[in-house]
Amino acid sequence: MPPSGWDEKTKWFLLGFVRGNYKNLLDTVRSGKFKTYEEAIEYEIAQTGKAMDSMHINKKGRLVNRRH
Repeated sequence: MPPSGWDEKTKWFLLGFVRGNYKNLLDTVRSGKFKTYEEAIEYEIAQTGKAMDSMHINKKGRLVNRRH
């Protein structure tokens, strides 16, 4: 669960974002791109890891690319 200090707008944004990701994952699996849900989830986990490695939240609270 998100930290208790988050305001309602932030919580709803996060939940909407997560919901959208699940819908996209389901659509991707149904399209035949992946043979199994497990394969699709593993792919998404890898993609999320790549994004986490390349981005961070700066002191102003903005999501920015890391400088390599």
